[in-house]
Amino acid sequence: MLKKQEEVVNLTIANGSQFGSVSFQPMAGLVIGCVIYTNDATNPGFVTAKITNQNGEIVSAPADIRNYRSREAGYKEGCKPLYFETGKKMYDFEVNSDQPFESDFKCQLVLIYENDLTQQC
Repeated sequence: MLKKQEEVVNLTIANGSQFGSVSFQPMAGLVIGCVIYTNDATNPGFVTAKITNQNGEIVSAPADIRNYRSREAGYKEGCKPLYFETGKKMYDFEVNSDQPFESDFKCQLVLIYENDLTQQC
């Protein structure tokens, strides 16, 4: 049986804007971490990201987006640690900046799930 190891959520913030969010419903499972990849769009300000559930509870607190980078370690060890069961809930992924982006900002939130492969890492 095929079990997904990750789920990808895309977000784009238009040139001149400071905020973007997307709601998503991930597959059921235990999320053990995440990473965010960006296109490195120019922004002279401070860029943060956060994840909340449908009730507004913080899953991953607002932090500098660089805190979500891949640590280039093993698959499991290279991500920002998280630990939550997704259930059938909706979640929000938000990116904010204190300055407008100078070009379109694109990013991908990658949720990493616990499964047989990650248990062996």
